[in-house]
Amino acid sequence: MAMKNEQETAAPKKFWRSLAKDPTANTIVIVAASLVPLMAMVGGGVDASRYYMADTRLQAACDAGALAARRAMDDDDFDSSHKQIAENFFDQNFEDGLFGMEERSRIYSATDDGKVQGTASGTLPTSIMGAFGYDEFDLAVDCEADINISNTDIMFVLDVTGSMNCAPDNPNGGSCNNVEASNAKIKSLRSSALTFYDTVEAATSSAAQVRYGILPYSSSINVGASLNSAWLADSHGYQSREPTTIIETDWVYDGNGALSSNKTGTNNGYPFLGNNETRVPGLTYDQCVDFAFGGPHWDIFYDPNNATATNINVSGSGDTRQATYQGNLTWKVLYEFVSGNYTGGSCNITFKEYSYTAAGEATVTENEETTETFAYRFDEIEYDLASLYSTGSLIAPTGTNGANETHTWGGCIEEADTSNTGTFSPLPASANDLDIDLVPNSSDEYWKPVLPSLVFYRFDSETGNWSRDEEVTTSDWNQNPSASCPKAARKLAEFSDRSELESWLSASNGFVGRGSTYHDIGMIWGGRFISPDGIFSSENATAPNGDAITRHIIFMTDGILSTSNTVYTPYGIEWWDRRVTDDGQSATGNTRHEARFQAACKAARDKNISVWVVAFGTTLTDNLIDCATPGRAYSANDADTLDAAFKEIAEKIAALRLTA
Repeated sequence: MAMKNEQETAAPKKFWRSLAKDPTANTIVIVAASLVPLMAMVGGGVDASRYYMADTRLQAACDAGALAARRAMDDDDFDSSHKQIAENFFDQNFEDGLFGMEERSRIYSATDDGKVQGTASGTLPTSIMGAFGYDEFDLAVDCEADINISNTDIMFVLDVTGSMNCAPDNPNGGSCNNVEASNAKIKSLRSSALTFYDTVEAATSSAAQVRYGILPYSSSINVGASLNSAWLADSHGYQSREPTTIIETDWVYDGNGALSSNKTGTNNGYPFLGNNETRVPGLTYDQCVDFAFGGPHWDIFYDPNNATATNINVSGSGDTRQATYQGNLTWKVLYEFVSGNYTGGSCNITFKEYSYTAAGEATVTENEETTETFAYRFDEIEYDLASLYSTGSLIAPTGTNGANETHTWGGCIEEADTSNTGTFSPLPASANDLDIDLVPNSSDEYWKPVLPSLVFYRFDSETGNWSRDEEVTTSDWNQNPSASCPKAARKLAEFSDRSELESWLSASNGFVGRGSTYHDIGMIWGGRFISPDGIFSSENATAPNGDAITRHIIFMTDGILSTSNTVYTPYGIEWWDRRVTDDGQSATGNTRHEARFQAACKAARDKNISVWVVAFGTTLTDNLIDCATPGRAYSANDADTLDAAFKEIAEKIAALRLTA
């Protein structure tokens, strides 16, 4: 047995001796030695990758917890329930033991002004590097979350047309006689605007500047009170009227009877004209008596005013002439004595007078007379507007028979000059009305007051049809155009509290539905009121704290664009003024105003203004969708869905952000 063990022990020794003598065995030694640094390199890469993955996931979990806690806070107070929410969200994103982490810790608290702060830490054991003396990594992150709605401008552009008085499902359309129904859309709008305000205000802080502007629109916009007088025209041409005189010169029969007459035809008709006092000079008393009772007296008195003359021969010069009329003439007969007297050698007899027609000839004396007749001149008339700006009224002789009337300005405006085209990409150079950054400095850029009482329709005197030409007539065409001027717009400013907004939106304070739907003018002025450039740049460009301002337009309408060529709008009366179309037709007007609407929407979006569109009780058309910033067009069929849409928009505007 002992011999056997010696043999077994000698075998390995023999193997190692033979291996040492073999030169090829060095390769094994080299490979074995190289495995040590190779394992360190691979192990370092693996453990480093685990470290970065764990650190990134830990940071995300910390952020999620802070964000969730801050979202749950109604104000700046942080309590145990908010702490629990933060921890729960952290745990959902980084469960205990993830990546093999040990001693995981997450701690959340908040500052006095409501900023949620968090820290998270733990140790991550190494998987390979432990063999080289590196047993674990220490991980630690911190996070913060706060409400960030500071320096936000919100411009409401609200449809206040007549249909807003009706229910969302109103089957008859129209304006409901301009009386708000119990479930009128405008009532829902008031409520939803307050919901919007409540949602935004709940997510802000005392350091935030949140300003609200409101622009009611229909067929016009009321912005006059917000404008500098330097931006308004000194004078303007209105489709109006003024008194004038029609001067006519004519030859008039002197009334002293025919100088000569010759009736050649047969008497026709004997209409009774009434009693006529006839004075016959140069008669004696007896001759006067014979004249009175010797009738009837035929063919003596002729009235050329009733002649149907086929030929007129005139002789004489100056302002008196003798005219001989030939044709079917009117004759008079002094048929029956009524009364009379003889005074101062003059025979004055009253006869019953009859007339008849017959062919013949008569010569009479005529005098040239000039008559002046009051008339109205209807045309585009230029008015000096200085008194309107200084006293609030303009006095013009536009009343019946040229009486002076006082015209006051409600605040609505006529637009700057434009181009009556349908293509606005690019904008024509003359389309000043579509420049939301326009600062007027010339006559083609100034805005003008809308003065409905100063404006009149006019007609062709002969046909009665509408006329664009100057018309002089004695007819009192006292027809002012249809016009609607909504409540004056509110520039961007903070509301002191909810009640101030509620009061502003009340019917008793003028927030009512009237007029028809012109989307373009609403969007143009919504853009002007919120733009950081243009006429309000000094108020809009920067915030008091110097931070950036986010800008939003909330555009709400209850109907499709609907224009009229007889309504007085910021573009005048289209059939007469033709500032939007070249033919004055309503069908063309609708297409042109839709194109203008899109141009105004694009102008706002191009300035990084978010455009939110809400269609209430109407179809969300492509025209409305295309106006909105992508993904920000909403449809609401009733009061509840309108409220939900406004609330959702407000929540998105008031969204949280991570601060650092």
